[in-house]
Amino acid sequence: MKKMLFALIALTAAVYAQDTVKVTGDHVSLRAAPETNAVLLDRAMTGDELILKDNNNPDWVGVLPPEVIDLWVSSEFVSSNTVLPEILNIRSGPSLSHNVVGSAQKGDLLTVRNEVAGWTKISPTSNTVVWISRKYVDAPKPVMMELAAFQATQTVAQVSAEPTVQEIMTEASATAQKKLTVDPAKPQGVEGTYSGVLQPSDDRLYKLVDDHFTDVIVCYVDGNKAQMQTFTGMKLEIIGKTYWAEKMDLPVIRPVRIKLFATITPNG
Repeated sequence: MKKMLFALIALTAAVYAQDTVKVTGDHVSLRAAPETNAVLLDRAMTGDELILKDNNNPDWVGVLPPEVIDLWVSSEFVSSNTVLPEILNIRSGPSLSHNVVGSAQKGDLLTVRNEVAGWTKISPTSNTVVWISRKYVDAPKPVMMELAAFQATQTVAQVSAEPTVQEIMTEASATAQKKLTVDPAKPQGVEGTYSGVLQPSDDRLYKLVDDHFTDVIVCYVDGNKAQMQTFTGMKLEIIGKTYWAEKMDLPVIRPVRIKLFATITPNG
């Protein structure tokens, strides 16, 4: 148990921004998410050096996108190449179905390359991450708990929401087949921290339930589906932006950081 706790502390404190990894294979895929079926953005060659951004995944390494990669933001939230909202999603392609690979903050100046049908093509920023298979890079060993094959503390791929709750509500409504609309009487996008056991709620949303009274819901969670599936049934602390929809008496949180609480199994 002590080793697990020390691992959690080490993970929380780890920073990789200045480290680099060297590519050891040719035509190695750089993808929008740590999955073999994720969008292919570019290919790296033997000897290429990439800046390390995320070293938590046992099979993939998160790196700063090379300058040649095109990324996208919604044109609605950019004026004179400047980000307007507090937080703006940066995506791997020009649609809401593309992966979120990072975010920009209000006032950030973007390097704009083109505009297409309501979407703005930009150069990568320092807050973006793409993924390369660990098999084809010379990189430090992944930082992970010895007794589990998943991240104990991590930055979530889908970093944040757009300036209003409209994007999350639109996507959730389309998937869950029920209408979710912004509650104008409640604050939106406020950072919050919630703890509980993660459980599925519907096709899009998950829920945190009280770890002692499992019929008591603490909040709803809208995060990367693969990551949420990994943590289902586990006790978590989630830090992120909270949003409120009409006819919902609990907030929806978009994770920015997730911490796993060690689970003690009774002897015998």
